[in-house]
Amino acid sequence: MQKTSAWLVRLAYLYIVLPVFIFIVGWCNGPTAFIGGLVVLLSFYRACQHAPRLWVPQNGDEKRLLFFVFLLGLVWVYLSGIGALVFQNSDHNCRNPIFEILVQAPWPVRLAEPPALLTYYIGFWLPPAVVGKLFHSVQLGYYAQVAWASLGVFLFFYLLLAALKRKTYWPVLLFIFFSGLDVLGCLAMGFTGLVKNPISHLEWWYPHAQFSSFTTQLFWVFNQALPAWVGVMILYHEKNNKNMAFLYACLFLNSTLPAMGLLPFLVYWYFKNGQTYKYVRTALSHLKETVLRSFTFQNIAGALVVVLVTFTYLARNSSGAATPANPVSVHVSVLHWFIFFFLPEVGFYLLLLWQNNQRNVLYYLCTACFLIYPFIQVGHGPDFCMRATVPALVLLFLFIVKTLENKTWRRVHRFACVLLLVCLALGALTPLHEFARTIYMTRLGYTKIDPDLSFDNFFGYTAGNRFWKYFAKQPKN
Repeated sequence: MQKTSAWLVRLAYLYIVLPVFIFIVGWCNGPTAFIGGLVVLLSFYRACQHAPRLWVPQNGDEKRLLFFVFLLGLVWVYLSGIGALVFQNSDHNCRNPIFEILVQAPWPVRLAEPPALLTYYIGFWLPPAVVGKLFHSVQLGYYAQVAWASLGVFLFFYLLLAALKRKTYWPVLLFIFFSGLDVLGCLAMGFTGLVKNPISHLEWWYPHAQFSSFTTQLFWVFNQALPAWVGVMILYHEKNNKNMAFLYACLFLNSTLPAMGLLPFLVYWYFKNGQTYKYVRTALSHLKETVLRSFTFQNIAGALVVVLVTFTYLARNSSGAATPANPVSVHVSVLHWFIFFFLPEVGFYLLLLWQNNQRNVLYYLCTACFLIYPFIQVGHGPDFCMRATVPALVLLFLFIVKTLENKTWRRVHRFACVLLLVCLALGALTPLHEFARTIYMTRLGYTKIDPDLSFDNFFGYTAGNRFWKYFAKQPKN
């Protein structure tokens, strides 16, 4: 019989709750910090009492598997550029100064001229920034950032393995090398130079949309991706609704756009979990019972405090408040987008998986997200498409692994299985380019990138800012 425990699930809870607790205690005024921090602590404690029990290793092979997963995650994080130990991609030019400001400047971080507040999804950086502040060392903070990222990768891999029947190495390796067929997109759009150049960034081949590979997410936008990966798998494993709203609310400070993209799946899981109340006979009474059983301290008080503080904080970001003016449909026809972007990115995978997932509601929700999100814009660029699809990409990957695990499907649909493996092999070229660029540029001596922190994307004016007015810790002078 499989051994189960909830302690690693509770650690995963801590991974997304701790940044919110640090933010409330460190950035908010006395009453908000005391009451809000206490509510979040009690909510976390109550959530841990209802954490699902999942697989834990019970023999030498399974323990070696988890140790291997931990080491693999450590190497992956090291090569990502987190901590500035190796070459960093261009998105680190703003992420490094944000982290260093969080270590060096008083909280809340603000500008005197113009009067503005650092307004960004900073959750990932807060725990390592605390380490840097305590020891007055940015470099030690960077090391803590590597440790925090490695913990997130490990927790995600654990939650992924817990969702699978067989506990083995290949799903973890496949996750690192999983991607859409960017190489086909490059060739179709005539960008053969990108394919031939082993250190190029293949995902820029389509200018108006992108579904980023997981390695790209880690190497470029780790602060949004890592909490989102962990959060998706936490909610996937929840057996009831006692913690759902609280855990979901905590994702916004960590991964704002992925949390927005996760909402359709949250609604589905909420009503699916309600089906466990079998003695409820009518649909109306079933809905009532589902809602009533989700009325817990953490879902009411905890979620309310977290949403109130984080929403007022994030709402005044200058870029997020920008008027959308650049959706995909402005530049290309929907047919062009579907043929040249959607099909190579996820369409071929969805077609090959349909036979094994035709009754899977999550499969259709993922498809809908992939079809709709590229036409929604928040801010100046296609960030919503790139980040809001992170939950759907994680679930798409899970469908692929479960389909490949299905012996009956492999036997009956051999041709589809071969095509799926070919697609996965072609997709792996995208992460391979990321690894090649890191190794090549590091050998040339490039490591920490020069900082470039713009006002528009990362700050919000304090004038009219409700967080600044009602919740923020005010300067002494």
